[in-house]
Order: sequence, then C-alpha cells, then structure tokens
Amino acid sequence: MLFKRPKQETLPGIKPPEKKEKKKERKKGSRWPIVGLFIFTVLASLVFYLKTEAPKVWQRITAPIVISTLPEEKRFEPSSVLAEIESLSQNLSGTYGLYVYRFKDENKYGLHQNEVFPAASLIKLPVILALYQQAEKGEINLESKYALVEGDKVAGVGTLQGQKTGTIYTYRQLAEYMGRNSDNTAFKAMRRILGDEVIEETIKNLGMAKTSLKKNETTPQEIGLLFKKLYLGKIVSDKHKEEILGFLTKTSFEDRIPVGVPEEVRVAHKIGTEINSFSDAGIVFAEEPLVLVIMSKGARESEAKEVLPQITRAIWEFENPSL
Repeated sequence: MLFKRPKQETLPGIKPPEKKEKKKERKKGSRWPIVGLFIFTVLASLVFYLKTEAPKVWQRITAPIVISTLPEEKRFEPSSVLAEIESLSQNLSGTYGLYVYRFKDENKYGLHQNEVFPAASLIKLPVILALYQQAEKGEINLESKYALVEGDKVAGVGTLQGQKTGTIYTYRQLAEYMGRNSDNTAFKAMRRILGDEVIEETIKNLGMAKTSLKKNETTPQEIGLLFKKLYLGKIVSDKHKEEILGFLTKTSFEDRIPVGVPEEVRVAHKIGTEINSFSDAGIVFAEEPLVLVIMSKGARESEAKEVLPQITRAIWEFENPSL
C-alpha cells in the first residue's frame, strides 16, 4: 500500500522558507534604481562643476605671478608733531592755536583750530581781498587816488600815521601798506573806502562764520581757509593773487614763521599783534606748499615770539623729514 507524505505543517507565526527567500530577492532588487539615481546625480554635479570652475582653476594655475614692488601707502598720522607742539606750549601763559593744511594730499591738522582768538591785524586780510574783488567787479579802480584825512590816522603799527593830511595814495598802495607793513592807518582808510558792509559780505562769502570785523576775532581754521582759497585761485584772479602774495612776502615782520623755516624758503604771511595776542599765518612755499596758522591769546610777548618759530620748525621737520 502506498502512503502519501503528509504535508509539512506550518507553525503559527513562522513563514515558509521559500516565501522568505522571495521577499529578500524583491528587497534586494528594489535598491538599484536608488543607487543609480545617486550615481547619476553625483556625475551630473561633477560635470557641471568642471564645466564652470575648471577654466577658472586653470587660469589661476597658468597666470603669471605678480610681485608688487610698490610701497604700501601709509596712513597720514600727525599725532607725533601735535604732541611735540603741545609740549612746547604747555608751560607757557595763554592758549596757542594751530592749523595746517597740506595742498599735496588735502590733509589737515591742528590744535584749538576752531576756537575763537583775537584777530588783531589778521583781520586786514579779508579787507585786502574785498578791495581786489571789488576791482574785478569793476566797482573800484586800484589806481584811484585817496587823500589821507586826519581821522584816518591810527597810532601803533605803520608809517602813514606820520604823513601829512592830504597825502595822496592809490588804493593799490594802501593795500600794500596793509600787507607788507600791517599799517593801521591804511587799514582805517580802506574801511572808509569800501565800507564795513562790503568787508563783512566778503568774510561771509569766504565761509568764515566765526570771523567778525566788528569784534576783531577769528579762528586758526578760518584764516587757514582764506589762505587755502587764495592759493587755489578761488578768490581773485591769478594776476591779483600773485600781487597780494607779493605784498605778504618779505614783510616788515619776519621774526615769527619765517624764522622757523630755511632761509631760502618763501613765506607769504601776515602777522597779528595785540595785547596778549601774537599770531602769524600764511603759506610756506616748500617743495610741497602748505598753509600754516599759529595764533595765541592770553600769552606773554616774550614767550610767544620765542615759541612761534619753534612751533614752525617742528612743523617744517615733520613735513620735510628728509631735509
């Protein structure tokens, strides 16, 4: 008698072996599309990178190496000379103001440069400029004659106070007396000719907001601004500029700024002297010209006349280290 092999019973919770193998095969086969997509993405990214970046990399590799021999530009720093000037004046009476403007690079520096000081005879500068501006407008002829009146005569600096009433001078001559000799009588006569309103208008147009003819006051920076604009030809014509600067060169008072620079260096400048106030301001025509203004208030004359050349020398040596 033939006996049939009984079917293998499957225990509950246990799957047949063949079914388990089939699932493994299905699971293994399902990974290939994901792997393929990953490889494709990587290759595509690599191709894109090479296409865009490879030329740049190649250019950097093949580009010639440039070695710069140019010196690194130094930052302008005047702190050393300002400290030296403060040291020169710290034990002196009064306050000293300083303003320097460098035409070569437009850098500027100073001490108390925006503080108000007595202008003294520095106030004659905008008066001279007002005269020449009026001449260029055709309002005045520089060769016009003026006869001194007794009321023009002012004691102090200048020789015109000793001239006879009625002595004739041209407007140009009066300007020269104001510039070269700081003549007080010429100054008063010119105020009479121009009128204070015209002079104040000139001061305003120059941008000298803290400068006053009536109060006779100004700041180092504003006097520096006047000289800067004059030098750059922004106030009068070149012809008249040179004439005015000529009046301010080799003046009757060469014992302040000019003493602090080499003898051969031209200085076009104007001094200011009043009780306890001793100043000098102008253009130093070095190889690289600059504006220099030194003012004082509450100062002693003996100290001021000694320290002004010292301050000038400190500025000169700072600005011209190789000389």
